[in-house]
Amino acid sequence: MPCLKCKKGLWKFGKSGKCQYESKQSCETANADYYEGIDEYDQDFDYEFNFSQAQMDELHENGKVIVNVKEKGEEINILFTYNPDEKTLELAKITQANTKKYKKIYGIKRT
Repeated sequence: MPCLKCKKGLWKFGKSGKCQYESKQSCETANADYYEGIDEYDQDFDYEFNFSQAQMDELHENGKVIVNVKEKGEEINILFTYNPDEKTLELAKITQANTKKYKKIYGIKRT
């Protein structure tokens, strides 16, 4: 659960926390027990995927595209699929709603 900035410049712990901390650091320090056992890498949820026009064309023409991601010497292939039938569109709406929910909770930036 991250520390979130309030409207008046204060910080709160989590979505339902009280706006009571002067800085993000003081919020995190006061709630340090929450972060025990979680290393810094696990707290970083900011990832972006940039698709080229060729990749988007492939996704729409063939219904799938594989994106290769490399990080710290590790490599992973992610398969993105596209099927504009009714069930897929409903799943996309559910996924979008969940993305918004987790974006608020974990501070994920969607581009």
